Parts: sequence; structure tokens; C-alpha cells
Amino acid sequence: MDRNALPSNICGQWHVSALADEDLTSKIHLHLQSKGKFIAAIDIILKSRFGLTKTISLRMAQRWMKVMQYHWQKQPQADIIAYRQNVFLPFWTGYFPHCEMGKPMGQRTTPKPLQKGEGASLMVSNFASADYGWLHSPDGSETARILFKVGKNRDGYFTNDDIMMQAAHAMDILDKYYPNENHVLVFDNTTTHQKRPDDALSASKMPKMMPRPPRNFLVDATVRDAAGKAAMDSSRNTMKEKRWMRNGKLLDGSLQSFYFPLGHRHAGQFKGMETILEERGIDTQGLNAQCQKFKCQDHVLPSNSRPCCCRKALFEQSDFSNQKSRLEELGDQRGYRINFYPRFHCECNFIENNWGYTKRVYRQYPKSSSEKDLERNVIRALESVPVILMHRFFTHSLRFMDAYRKGLNGVQAAWANKKYRGHRVLPDTLMADLDKEMSV
Repeated sequence: MDRNALPSNICGQWHVSALADEDLTSKIHLHLQSKGKFIAAIDIILKSRFGLTKTISLRMAQRWMKVMQYHWQKQPQADIIAYRQNVFLPFWTGYFPHCEMGKPMGQRTTPKPLQKGEGASLMVSNFASADYGWLHSPDGSETARILFKVGKNRDGYFTNDDIMMQAAHAMDILDKYYPNENHVLVFDNTTTHQKRPDDALSASKMPKMMPRPPRNFLVDATVRDAAGKAAMDSSRNTMKEKRWMRNGKLLDGSLQSFYFPLGHRHAGQFKGMETILEERGIDTQGLNAQCQKFKCQDHVLPSNSRPCCCRKALFEQSDFSNQKSRLEELGDQRGYRINFYPRFHCECNFIENNWGYTKRVYRQYPKSSSEKDLERNVIRALESVPVILMHRFFTHSLRFMDAYRKGLNGVQAAWANKKYRGHRVLPDTLMADLDKEMSV
């Protein structure tokens, strides 16, 4: 009996959404972005280049947009645009002069999206560089690549702990083999990557007054082993323990504990937001713990105005508002800059093109139900991506970022990238060419 040969299903077949194909989803995202400020589900139906074998209904298109996390509203999500323009692009502006743009661009490819098949799946997580390709040692003996068999009865699911360990290993490789270069690690803007430390500063659940004994305000912290992996109990549930929230930091740089010190009659008890704010010189008279349903977090108060509630007052404190993620704190400890791509902007992330090329190569291999064949073919497909092509993909992303940096919207950026795809940077005549194009 061959344990590696998976049997076929003789009792029927599973029905998997076409959106399981990441290539198709990426093309739809890019197309909808090119439609401009206002889009509708019918924009998916009318697009024939997606390679769909059947025309989907309007209801199906609406479901697809919901799955892809689009929301029905009159204006696009302002926070995504604001992050792209005010955080992500200014971060990259300082690196544009250092991005090499003189290498050949390679041959253009247009792979056709195909739906994923049934059977065992294998997830790949890796780091890519436009200069060196996939991150590994010069001789290939050490690599940052992780192959993960996703599933409840397999390797489980890729968690923030896995990401932290992979990022630390990637930094080890960079420190060892590329110590004389300035490295920036950029991650997808997902909740898994953005996870904050368990004891991170947060006012969302803080009580206004000191809780009465024996109850105290503590945070749930995951118990981790020496390698940083979450510990599990006998039922394979993540083990938790109660801890103090970390200290805050005042404007003068001194630390502020949120718990009464030893020797105090309430030693170890949480002080309460009222006491914490008063120690920071903020008047709390007449302030409630929070506004109804914490709606104040979406409001921008005028400068020098009195906060509307205690939680809003703490939220506006610099140590609370600038709380970093676990990845960012790891980067600070190791001397690496960490950044996150804006959500729904796959065109800015050149590794998406690398995945697409890899899957195109993988589909050319003979089909097999063996997990050994699956893993071997995945590795072969990954190693087939030439560095020169990665550089072309990176140049493609830089042109999009350059277009956004110059004030273009999604429609204009897509037009500029297509028109100047033979260029390594957008020309100085971009705006004049755009005005001419739009006036036609």
C-alpha cells in the first residue's frame, strides 16, 4: 500500500469557488481598482479577460465582492487611501533613489488563470529580493522558505508565532551573509502580520476606576516555549495566563506603571483610567469611561480640545496611538525596518507576480496525487523564477508606487503603468500625457 498516493473520491466531487484561484482574485482586484472611485458588481460580469468558462450572475458577482472584502458604500475606505499616501509611500520615498533600475527587464508573460484542483494543499511562505531572488544563503544550504501543510490534522494553520519565527530566521540569514546592506522587510497588511504583543497598550477594555478585589484588570497572554511557539494543553488548546499590561511611556520618556506598587495598600491592583490620566496631568472630571459603543474612536477632535471620554483621552496619548506590532518590535530589536503594504494593493507587492509565475510553471508539470510529488514540484517551480524576472516584477510595482506618489488614482496609475511599461520609471511628461489622454 502506497501511503503517499491519495485515493480519488468515488462519491462525487467537491465544489470550490473560483475565487480559490489567487491569480483570478488578483486580476479582479486590479480591474476593479482601474474602474475608478465608484464600482459595481456588474464590472466583474462584463470583464471577459478573466478566462471564466461561464458567465456569472449579478448575485454571484455581489457574493464574490463580499468574499474579497469589498464594502457597499459611497466613498472608498478612507483609511486605506490615507495609509497608502501618508504612511506607505513616504516610507518608500527615501528608498526610491537606492532602488536599482538599470537591469534588463526580461520577457513579458501573460499566464491564464486556472482554478485550483482538489486534494492535498501545500502553503509556501518566503521572502524575495529584486537583487538576490528568494532569500537563502549563497550556497543554498540555508533558506527562509517555509513549506506548510495546512489543515486541522496536518501542520495546523500559519499563525503569528510562525511568522515571527520565520522573520527571525530571515534576519539571521541576512545578518550572516549580507551584513553590509540596509535591509527592509515588507509584509502583507493582514491581521496575522499586524498582531500586537499580548501586553500591548490598549484602552479598549480598561475600567475607569480601580476594580474591587479580588477582581483585577489583567491581560490574557499566550504561554510560549523557548522557540517562541504557543504552548498547547492536552486538548490542543492554546495555553493562556494572566499578566499585567506593560508600562506606559510619558512624554518625558519616563515609564508609568498602570498598577499600584509594592507598599501601597492596593499593591498589584490596576489603577483605573481616571488615576492613569490624572498622573499624566489630564483632567477627568465629568468624563465617562467611554462613549456609547466607543464611537469616539472614529472622531477627530480639534487640537487643545477636552477629550469626550477617558478611553478617547488615552487613545490620543502617543504611547497608546503608536503601539507597534510584534513584527515591528522584533525589527527594532534586531535593527531592521519593518513596513506593511497597503490593503487591496497587490500591484504594489511584487512577490504576488513571483507567486503567479511559480504557479504557471507548476501547472506545466504532470498531475500527481502524491504529496512527495507535490512538494518536489513546488520547490522546482519556486527555484525556476529567474532573478532578472523578479527585478522586472519589482520595477512594475515601483511604477505603480511612483504613480500614486505623484497623485494619480487607481485608474490613472493602471493607465500609466500600461502606457510606460517599457520604462523603468515614469517620465517627467507623465501629467501632460495624462491630460492629453483624458481630453481625447
